[in-house]
Amino acid sequence: MISLRRRRAACILCAIGLAALALANLSETASAQSKNKPPRWKVDPYTKNDPELIERAGYVSYGPFDFGGVGADAVTTDQIEKSLPYVQILWIETPHFKIGINLPTYPVPVDLSTRKKVRAELERLAAKIPGINPKTRRLDPWLRAHLFAQRAEDVYAEFCDLAGVTDDDFPQDPDKLFLTEDAVYMGFGPYLGMKRKYLLLLFDRAGPFEQYMQGYLGRKSRFGQRWHFKDRSSLIYTVATECDDGRLKDDTALHGNVAFNISQNLLDGFRYYSYELPVWMREGLAHWFERRVSPKSNSFDQTEGSPADLRKTWKWEPYTRKLLANGKFAPFVTAYTWRDFGNITFNDHVALWSRMDFMMSLGKGKWRTFLFEVKGRVNPEDWSPDQRDLVGATRQAIQKAYGFSVLQFDDKWAAWVKKNYATQ
Repeated sequence: MISLRRRRAACILCAIGLAALALANLSETASAQSKNKPPRWKVDPYTKNDPELIERAGYVSYGPFDFGGVGADAVTTDQIEKSLPYVQILWIETPHFKIGINLPTYPVPVDLSTRKKVRAELERLAAKIPGINPKTRRLDPWLRAHLFAQRAEDVYAEFCDLAGVTDDDFPQDPDKLFLTEDAVYMGFGPYLGMKRKYLLLLFDRAGPFEQYMQGYLGRKSRFGQRWHFKDRSSLIYTVATECDDGRLKDDTALHGNVAFNISQNLLDGFRYYSYELPVWMREGLAHWFERRVSPKSNSFDQTEGSPADLRKTWKWEPYTRKLLANGKFAPFVTAYTWRDFGNITFNDHVALWSRMDFMMSLGKGKWRTFLFEVKGRVNPEDWSPDQRDLVGATRQAIQKAYGFSVLQFDDKWAAWVKKNYATQ
């Protein structure tokens, strides 16, 4: 009997031990899962971070991924998060962009034009992403991230359409480039000629924006910044809504500002970024893209030493007619030679936008011819960049593409303005 009792006791102790071990294993598993589980703010309420739904949305991933660099070394989204521990950044990788969004919930304004704009954008998103209500009155942080991912890709698609190119026109593998006699130079990578995707990083507060700038770009500025990670072959635009005296807190203004700067990055990256284009072309194209978002919010390139003339005049069509009447702007024969944004007055900004509007009105084919003449100029022997006499190249490109000279440009433009722009 004593032996039997001991065996029973031993069995009971063994069972208790096994149960304790099982509970310990469960606890360890739960702890590991808890550590691997992302915080609630990182879980997209629409796709639930489901890989199939992420792919259906047209995305590659929600991170982590490389994002710029320091010298030749890649910087990752994890590193950026560790250096900004109190900033909640939502990461989205699209076909052509890697995007970081740190924006608060935004109430959709009551004015009809803005509501219609946002609703149309949300309807497009709802066709790809479940659970989105196009009639919502509040854009939560994830919804804003989805919107800016869509907006960035929209600018990319329109730029490609204007340039008459597709992804297939660019080298798909930078490591398998061969210079042959019949090869057409299109840069060194699949993203309009760049090796890596374009980057967009939006902050709400100026503090984290400035901290990122100093830590990863080595710059200090109160303006939004376009930057070339030369060793990584990637271009970024980053800004905070507190920049530009807080006007970018308005979602439409921020949308326009992003279009303004992304379009310049795409232009710089087209057929690889190896030299600076004349500023009239970059600024004119940027204004053209931004004002298609909304004519009421306008961005201006500026430097710390040469702040832009930030007037709130937004009816640029009748203003252009007045400029042509009073002549208070630089003629094209002067403006097309500028190499510094500091040369551009407010009147010149308006004139540059309108001249670009005029060029676009003459057809995408002519714009494409012009673009290929001035961007991606290389020495045919080794594909090294050829930036000799860009002013002369621009002069020849206008003649070839549009059939008139730089001396005739303003006369042609003025006649078009009088025919197409309203007087008030």
